[in-house]
Amino acid sequence: MKNGIHAFDRVVDSWVARLPGWLKPIMLVFTMIGEPPFTVGVATLVLGYGFALGKPHYEHAGLIALVTIIVSSILKLVLRRTRPRNDYSAHMWIKSFSFPSGHAAGSLVSYLMLALIVSNKWPELTLYAWIVAAISCLLIALSRIYLGAHYASDIIGGWIVGGVGLLLIVFL
Repeated sequence: MKNGIHAFDRVVDSWVARLPGWLKPIMLVFTMIGEPPFTVGVATLVLGYGFALGKPHYEHAGLIALVTIIVSSILKLVLRRTRPRNDYSAHMWIKSFSFPSGHAAGSLVSYLMLALIVSNKWPELTLYAWIVAAISCLLIALSRIYLGAHYASDIIGGWIVGGVGLLLIVFL
């Protein structure tokens, strides 16, 4: 199984490596909006909104999103997968492990939670909210591979963690 995962990572990495260099500033922007200050900020705003207005479903959603991001960080410490070796990962401000991608988990649970909230509050914006959230999550994930911060399997792992959090938000 490990060989299959490494083969998958190599295939995706070789595809992403063929993307043009002029994309780097765009990828840096998408990596930035996947950073914890943004994803934790979204979750905290939803939690605070729920407390301020006495709406328990928003409180629960924000709390679940925060816990999902924390679980992703704990999994990194437990699983301890090293990051790809390159200039970008060598110069990261905060040194952490690679699996699962916190950017992938945090952006999926936070931004898709926002799409869900927008869909419920303003049904006429449903399609736009989901398209913007989904494209943002995809580009955040792609940016992490493009910049060399993660392997593709790290992204899949992050999406699984974020997806579990999102499912809990939907069903609880």
